[in-house]
Amino acid sequence: MTHVVVKHHIPGRVRFRLGAAQPLDGLSEWLRLGLLSVQGVQSVRVNEAAQSLVVSYDADLIQYQQISERLQQLDWQQAVAGDSEHQFTRGDIALNTLGLLAACFIPKGYAAASTLTLITPTLGEGLEQLKDKKLGVEVLDAIAIGLSAWRGDYKTAMLTQTLLSTGEYMEQETSRNSDNLLAELMQPKHSTVWVARDGQEQQISSEELVLGDEVLLGPGDMVPADGHIVDGTALVNQASLTGESVPVRREDGAYLYSGTAIHDGKVRMRIDKVGSETTTAQIAAIIAQSLGEKSQTQLATQEMAERRVKITLAIGTAVFAMTRDLERLASVFLVDYSCALKLSTPVTFKSMMYRAAKQGLLLKGGRAMENLAQVDTCVFDKTGTLTYGDLEVTDVICLREQENAKELLAMAASVEEHCNHPLAQAIVNAAKHHALPHIEHGEVDYVIAHGLKSFINEHPLVIGSRHYLEAHEGVDFSSLEQTISRLESEGKHLLFMANEHQPIGVIGLRDTLREEVQQTLQQLRDSGIRNLVLLTGDTASKARQLTEELGFDLYFAEATPDSKAEVVDTLQQQGHKVLFVGDGVNDAPALSQADVGLAMATGTDLAHLAADVVLLQDNLQGIAQARQLAQEAMTLINSNIRLTEVVNSGIMLAAAMGWLNPAASALLHNGTTLAVLTRAMAARNG
Repeated sequence: MTHVVVKHHIPGRVRFRLGAAQPLDGLSEWLRLGLLSVQGVQSVRVNEAAQSLVVSYDADLIQYQQISERLQQLDWQQAVAGDSEHQFTRGDIALNTLGLLAACFIPKGYAAASTLTLITPTLGEGLEQLKDKKLGVEVLDAIAIGLSAWRGDYKTAMLTQTLLSTGEYMEQETSRNSDNLLAELMQPKHSTVWVARDGQEQQISSEELVLGDEVLLGPGDMVPADGHIVDGTALVNQASLTGESVPVRREDGAYLYSGTAIHDGKVRMRIDKVGSETTTAQIAAIIAQSLGEKSQTQLATQEMAERRVKITLAIGTAVFAMTRDLERLASVFLVDYSCALKLSTPVTFKSMMYRAAKQGLLLKGGRAMENLAQVDTCVFDKTGTLTYGDLEVTDVICLREQENAKELLAMAASVEEHCNHPLAQAIVNAAKHHALPHIEHGEVDYVIAHGLKSFINEHPLVIGSRHYLEAHEGVDFSSLEQTISRLESEGKHLLFMANEHQPIGVIGLRDTLREEVQQTLQQLRDSGIRNLVLLTGDTASKARQLTEELGFDLYFAEATPDSKAEVVDTLQQQGHKVLFVGDGVNDAPALSQADVGLAMATGTDLAHLAADVVLLQDNLQGIAQARQLAQEAMTLINSNIRLTEVVNSGIMLAAAMGWLNPAASALLHNGTTLAVLTRAMAARNG
């Protein structure tokens, strides 16, 4: 267990020092992300050299003792080391500013002492990199500032040092702010709630809730954990979770998610998930994990930045060889491409993740966005994505004169209410919608995978598939062949009914297509998707009918969970980058296989875990919105790279020509970096 000491504490802010037995060299990022995933932690700043860290937190959500316990519980064996980087503070800027004033107004001998003291850390970082056989920006900064001090120009040395520390602080603060926005986005607030226990109502803190508790919620109350309504009706504001500004109606049996709020009405809710299992806690954990994930673009820009350091070093050496001017050499070395190149890409991705979450989209990191911007093929699993996952009765065909369609539907519903199959539920719902009476019947016999048997008015009634009724019950439906073919060509599911070996009717049902399907598919085509593919477990005739109706380019029918992943793999083998949209447990293999897996809001937990993108609201247009945000992110990243290249190249040329002194070179370079980062941060607001 790591030795952790609290060095200073005020409510909302605590400074820890870690024992020397656990060195922090290179672990800043790993440690910071590990703590940001803790609910209530708002920001983390690590000082590797001092073995300390400062944590800002929400005192209403968490206490510093809990953060201390979390630090002690971290599995340091799993720590991932990264590049160490000095974390600049306002104190560094103030100290360097005082040094600059000293260099300007006190005798040169004293100015030399203060300057050398203050630039020693910068020189030390450059030497450390050289010892490690690396050529980074720290080497360039150390040479530039060291040259000015060696020439006795302490004013320029300190002005450059002050500008560099100010620029580094602002760059690091910009990156920290983008992380903090995401970390705070899904943090639920603990509150006082009324709970019914042991027949009594009592007030407790929401963090004390346990599974099975029944919570009483009214207007203005936050939903403290995930659960379902057992009594009452309410309008629920889900803006914090889905981005929807209009409250939605929720009644008995409906599910409520932590972090949402009761807008109007009163409900009694039974708790199903608490703590880290709740929806908002899982989303927060996914976001924290995504912060540390690097995309191919980010890795490429880092490599580009490292190459630019060597190019700068080579140009500076060439300039000095031709001019023997140390000031020009220092000016060239202070032009650094790497900061803007390395930082603007992750900050852009984080800004877009924040913006997406506010719109009801969970994008799991830069890699997901990068791949989403590049996909050219979109594969849709039909049920639960293109459709709402439920069925509606469209046709009731009655074959006997003594009965009409309503009577036939009432008979079917009275028997089917004993079955949980989607077809049965759709028939029951249709009967309720038309307020049809319940018809007394005998005991219901459920024949697995075939149908139902019962008795009405002492006459047998059989309901099921055509194959079951014809092959097992001896009922002939050939007289309805033309009608059956027409209904099947329209993509409808058919349920057949018979009485004493005679056909009495056919009920046609159809999946309810989402209203936004056509618009979403067109938006995807407009965004550059070349192939739209339908994947369904339905028969080929139903798949073909839906393909023609919606304008898909290709369809795969009678799909199984394994074959879904195989279809995705086949398309990838043909050179396509594939986006797969699904919602069920059986979609998980395909979601993982695809270049980008996207899970619907109503999907299963396994689908959400396997997916790269999760819709937080039940609307298909979120797919097109996610694609648009991903493309916008990549456009901005490429634009920032070009801007950095062009502007810094101009500054370097001016420095090489002797038109800029070191201070001006540092000022223009840092100004360019901050401008690029400002563009990246501004993306979060759209």
